[in-house]
Parts: sequence; C-alpha cells; structure tokens
Amino acid sequence: MKPIKNIFSAFGHFISTKLDGRQGDKQLLSGLDINLDHLYEDPSIATEVQSRFTENIRRMDTIRPNYKKYVNYVAVLERLEMLPSKVKKELEKLAQVYSETLVQKTEFRDKIKDTDTNKAEYLERYDGQMDEIVKMMQEHEENQRLVKQDLAYLESEKSDLSYYAERYGRAYRWVRSGFVVAAVVAAASAFVLSTMFFVYKMAILMPAMIAMVAVITATVWVYVFRRYLIHEIKKNQKLMQRAVTLINKTKIKYINNQKVLDYQYQKYRVDSSEMLVLRWENYKAKLAARNQYRNISNTIAAMITDVEKLLVDHHVEDDGLVLDHIDYFVSKSGRQILMKKLVERKSDLKEEYDRLEKENTVINLILTNYKSHKVDKKEV
Repeated sequence: MKPIKNIFSAFGHFISTKLDGRQGDKQLLSGLDINLDHLYEDPSIATEVQSRFTENIRRMDTIRPNYKKYVNYVAVLERLEMLPSKVKKELEKLAQVYSETLVQKTEFRDKIKDTDTNKAEYLERYDGQMDEIVKMMQEHEENQRLVKQDLAYLESEKSDLSYYAERYGRAYRWVRSGFVVAAVVAAASAFVLSTMFFVYKMAILMPAMIAMVAVITATVWVYVFRRYLIHEIKKNQKLMQRAVTLINKTKIKYINNQKVLDYQYQKYRVDSSEMLVLRWENYKAKLAARNQYRNISNTIAAMITDVEKLLVDHHVEDDGLVLDHIDYFVSKSGRQILMKKLVERKSDLKEEYDRLEKENTVINLILTNYKSHKVDKKEV
C-alpha cells in the first residue's frame, strides 16, 4: 500500500497548497466511486480511472458553453432591469400579448393536428360545388327511399294476392266437389221418391217439391259461387301479373338508383350524404383553423420583430433570453423569479464544473503516480 500512501501524501500537499485545505484527500478520493486499493495489481482500475478522466473532460466541455450562456442571460436581465420604466412597461405589454398569442397558436395547432386532414383533403377540388353535390346526393337518396318504400308495399301486396289465390283455389276445388255432391243428392232423392211412389203408392208431391227446390237451390248456389270464384281467380291473376310487373320495374329503378348512389359514394369517399356533410364541415373547420394559425404565426413574427427592435434600440443583446422565457417578462415579479432561476442554474453549473475540475486534478495525480510506479517497476 506504499504507492497509495504516496498518492495520499501528494494529494494532501495539493490540498494544502491549492485548495486551502477545504476538503480531505481521502474524502475526495472516496468520491471517485473507484476502489483504488488494488490500483497497481489490477490494470482495469487504471483504465476505469482514465475513463472517468475522459468523461469528466467531456462533461466540462458541455458545461462550459452552458455556463457562459447563463452568465450572459443574467447580464442581459440585469441590463433590462436598468432600462427606463416606460420601456419595461412596453416590453411587459408585448410579452403579455406574445404569450397569449402563443397559447392561441398552440390551440389551433392542436385543432389542426386533431382533424383528420388526410380523409378530407380531396374535397378541396370540389370547393364551390359542394352545396350542389350534397343536394344532388340527398335527392338520389330520397328517391331511393321512396323506391324502397314502393317495393316493400308491392311485395306486401303480392304476398296478400298469393294468400287469396291459395284460398280461392281451395274454394274452387270445394265448389267442384259440390256439383258432384249435388248430383248424387239429386239422384238419391229421385230414387227414394220413385220407390215411395211406385212401390209403396205414397203421395210424393210435397217431398218431391221440397227435394226439387233444395236441389235447385243448392245447384244455383254452387253455380253462382263457382262463377264468383272464377271471376275472383281471374281478377287475382291479373292483379298478380300487375304486381309482378310493377315489382320488376321498381327493382330496375332501385338498381339504377343504387348504381348512381354507389358511384357518388365511391367518388366522394363516403357512405351517405350525412357523412359527406360532416366531412365537409370538418374540412371547412380545418381550413379556418389553418388560416387562423397562419394569421397568428404572422402576428407572432411581427411581435418578435417588435421585441427585437425594442431591445436593439436600447442596446440590449437578447441572446434569445426574452423570447425563450417570454412568460416571465409579463411582470416585474416574473422577471425576479426568472433572475433567481438563472442565478441558481449558473451557480449549479459553476459548482459542478469546479467539482469536475478538482476531481480531474486528483485523477491526474493518481494516473501520474500510477505511471511512475510502472516505470519504477520496470527499472527494478
């Protein structure tokens, strides 16, 4: 452990001469988070120490311009506070308007982003014709609705006619059976009456008249009902033919209307006139938001010019401080808060830079001692 003691001794001397003894050598060495006990036995420790040295240099190179930036920021803010009250009031007014306009710009940017522009961009070519297009599509949809309504009514009427045709068919078959029954009944009546008259010598005038009237009445009723059924069947067939013809014509009209609607839906990339209206309204809202966004951007650019001109006229080099922290310049209290943050950030960077610089000094001593030890070892 003699080499380590040499390191501690050399570093202690460095502390006493360079750092006024504010930190102990062992404390700074332990801050490296590197186990130095086996530095001369394990070459990887020396490599780790060298990597820490390189990383610290890289970090210092990053901190240096940032620190310079914050030093300039503080200087700019101090110069701004030395300006006349009238100038600071004007700057506060510009900052307030600028900040509010930035909020509006963000809102309109979000609105443009939220709008599905890709689905509506193609509607731009129909600007000026959209009202006529929507009206035409709505007329076709209304016609199609009426055609579907007519088709449903005709299909219902056809179903009713089919139902009555089936009933008339069953009744007609029953009537035809009725003629046979009437003939059988008439024959049976004639046989009974003949037997009564010729065999039993009974008077058959009244029974014969009653049977004759009944048979004639039944025959007439069956005949009349048959004629009625034939008339209704023929009428039903004519109505059925008419219904089928109207259904076919209506279906052709429906198909033609649907082709027109399908073409319009495909052309305008929608599935209804309502969807086209909504998409067009969204597109117009997007255009309005885009125009408003452009106007706000122009307004912001003009205000940036006004702020820069105000600073240049009073010999203040902004370095981006005012525009990057515009919300703090709305009031004096805001500038004070900003000054506090800038000073704290500058102090933190300075403290970190000094720590890295001291740490690298320690690491340099360690590496120098390590290299001396290797040379001494080779000589031995």
